[in-house]
Amino acid sequence: MSDEQQAAENDRVIERRVAALAREIADTINAGRVEGREELQDIAINLVRAEVQIVEPPNEVAGPPASGSFNPFGIGIPLILMGGVLIFLFPPVGLLMFAAAAVMIAWGVGTTLLARS
Repeated sequence: MSDEQQAAENDRVIERRVAALAREIADTINAGRVEGREELQDIAINLVRAEVQIVEPPNEVAGPPASGSFNPFGIGIPLILMGGVLIFLFPPVGLLMFAAAAVMIAWGVGTTLLARS
């Protein structure tokens, strides 16, 4: 039996138990005096409301809106490493990689700062 089926079965058992308890409370109230039934019903309702704990799931922290999976700051780091290797093999390409890394890192830092404000 899967977890969902087991959870559904547990829910049905709980619903049947609640229905049985509600019938028992109703029978107990109906066994009382006719004049006091409405008061007993109010007492039962108030007790159930006071005792039942309704716990809401924690709200997810609203972060900045997801703008996709592109991370320019993360792209800038490998560009620095490639530029460091290529500067010795072919200096113009190494310098170009350093320049691209600087642009990507500036872009990443800029978007982070703009997203916070």
